[in-house]
Amino acid sequence: MEQLPPSLLVAALTITISFLSAAVGIIGYFLRDIKSSQKEKDSTQDKAIQDVKDDLADFKAMIPVKYVQRDDFIRVVAGLDAKIDKMYSEVGEINKNLNKLIGGKQ
Repeated sequence: MEQLPPSLLVAALTITISFLSAAVGIIGYFLRDIKSSQKEKDSTQDKAIQDVKDDLADFKAMIPVKYVQRDDFIRVVAGLDAKIDKMYSEVGEINKNLNKLIGGKQ
C-alpha cells in the first residue's frame, strides 16, 4: 500500500476533523432543541395537572352540598317510615273510635 504524501494526509485529517466537529455541533444543536421543547411540554403538563388538582378540590368541596351520603339517606328515610307508621296506627285508632261512636263495623 502506498503512503500518502504528508500534505494530503494533513488535508485529509483536517477535513475529517472538520466534518466530525460539524456533526457534533449539529447533534448538540438538535439535542438542545429537543431539551427545550421537552421543558415546554413539561410545563404545559404541569399546568394541566394543577388544573385537574384544582378541579378535584372544587369537586370535593361541592360534594357534601350537592349530594347526600347513602347512610344519611337511609337514616332519614327510616325516620320518615317510623313517622308514617305512627300516623297510620293513629288513623287506625281514630277510625275504630269513630266506628264505635256511630255504631258501624269494627
